[in-house]
Amino acid sequence: MVFSHVLISRPQPEAAELAELIQDTQLVPVFQPAFQFEPGFAGLDFNNAWIKGKRRLVVFCSPRAVEFGLRQLPAGFLDEVEIAAIGPATANGLESGGHTVTILPAEEFNSEALLAHPAMLDAPGKALIFAAPGGRQSLFSGLQEQGWAAEFAHVYRAVPITPGADVIKPLLQSAGVLSVWTSANALSHLATTLDSQVWETICRGAFLVTSERLGEIAERHSPGRVYVTDGPGNSAIRDCILQLI
Repeated sequence: MVFSHVLISRPQPEAAELAELIQDTQLVPVFQPAFQFEPGFAGLDFNNAWIKGKRRLVVFCSPRAVEFGLRQLPAGFLDEVEIAAIGPATANGLESGGHTVTILPAEEFNSEALLAHPAMLDAPGKALIFAAPGGRQSLFSGLQEQGWAAEFAHVYRAVPITPGADVIKPLLQSAGVLSVWTSANALSHLATTLDSQVWETICRGAFLVTSERLGEIAERHSPGRVYVTDGPGNSAIRDCILQLI
């Protein structure tokens, strides 16, 4: 299949970083993030968050959770606390901020993989989940089933973006669209808000996704033309794009 354009649904700055990595492919990048991110109200008292004598675990579910969460924490809050990250990009953000990640999934980077980590199963205590409202419900339920006293810290929120008119023309004129998806929420949002002709054009192309679960969702829109990357990062996405073209 021939591709002339690549639709990048990642938020910034990841979208621009990916476009730079594939600039030698001659694919025309079209940027259409599904959401922008804003600070949120955590909804809990960090100064009284822990249970005396119990394990203390903070789970960061995305780079955005790190970005907005660290701003809201009292000084010293992460001292003597176990820190879990959902994936390597999240872990890198924490390490860059001077915080040591003690729990990180080895292969799959999702809630199920984190829950299966051996360190999660021994002597559960109190766990705070840094995320956006509406997300990571399976992680919350899984922690509770393992015996953790789990609580959300909604430190940011995702605000939907209405697709702009500047997306329509290049995609309708394309010879073939390769679309990049790293979020089920982004895919669902753009599937319902993009111009119907544009969405049909996207569905006639190929979907590049970063997980098997996301691939199952993409198959409903583009059966037989869904490709899964070897990881969630931009380097893995670039490698898959190079194989496809």
